[in-house]
Amino acid sequence: TAASFHNTSSVLIAMVATLVISFTIIAFSVQTRFDFSIFYGVLLILVVDFVMFGFFCTFYSSHLTEIGYGCLGALLYALFLMIDCQLMIIRLDPEDYINAALMIYLDIILIFLYLLGRR
Repeated sequence: TAASFHNTSSVLIAMVATLVISFTIIAFSVQTRFDFSIFYGVLLILVVDFVMFGFFCTFYSSHLTEIGYGCLGALLYALFLMIDCQLMIIRLDPEDYINAALMIYLDIILIFLYLLGRR
């Protein structure tokens, strides 16, 4: 579990931050009229850039790059959470509720893990 590798206070702070971020983004994506799902391709390109940044961070490891990697990862998956919530509301059939729930669950868990950091 995450609590066995990290301090209890850092796990609690990351959990509260994840809850605030998740509820804010879900509330925003439910009430907005603008369709953010058109930016899904842009986010996939950002994922490739993020993976390349993570690859280069393995060669130049510092505290600042780990903080930047965690912040960028949390931001990226927060945007995925917004798009996945809108996809669930607008485009997905009611029969695809398992897939939609899994996408939203993974987005929230990944936001938590990136906020928690590597250490």
